[in-house]
Amino acid sequence: MFLSCSLSPQDEREVNAYFKNITEFYDVQTFTVNIPGVPDDEVIRILKETIPKVDGIIVLWVPRYNINGSLPSLWTVLESVLGLAKDKPVYVFYERGIALEGPLKSIGKAQIEFNRWYFSNSEEHERLCSWVRWIKEDIERKKVEDFWKGVATVGSILLAGLGIFGLGVLCGRASKQDSDKK
Repeated sequence: MFLSCSLSPQDEREVNAYFKNITEFYDVQTFTVNIPGVPDDEVIRILKETIPKVDGIIVLWVPRYNINGSLPSLWTVLESVLGLAKDKPVYVFYERGIALEGPLKSIGKAQIEFNRWYFSNSEEHERLCSWVRWIKEDIERKKVEDFWKGVATVGSILLAGLGIFGLGVLCGRASKQDSDKK
């Protein structure tokens, strides 16, 4: 899974570390692009190479800019959209205070609100863990569906090929029978 998240030191220690621990506990391997000082065009190149190879994207949206309500980092939005463009499921965990408006409201199969001040609360922790378990199961379902779609596609191609081959054989026989009658 690609983990799209904020890069501020406070978020790294609190939010990213918390979710990384949960995902690792449920054997959901995550990685992120965290390359300070790398030019934006290089980060885009890395994202274009990386996102097609992952099973899905988990987004951690934390407030970064305050414009008519808090907005997440623009990078997390970009990474989400790249995932959607590559038919990758996107799962959004957003911190209380994020304004889910416009496209932000629609990105992701699930939008789960969290509050970092309640990470130590056992009920809140279990709620977030249950979402990570659901994400893992959803990814497994998608892999099975994609496998059977691939089988169906190959089957269709083989049937079409056999149909064309069979039609060619029938036409060849009909042509031979016509020439034999003459």
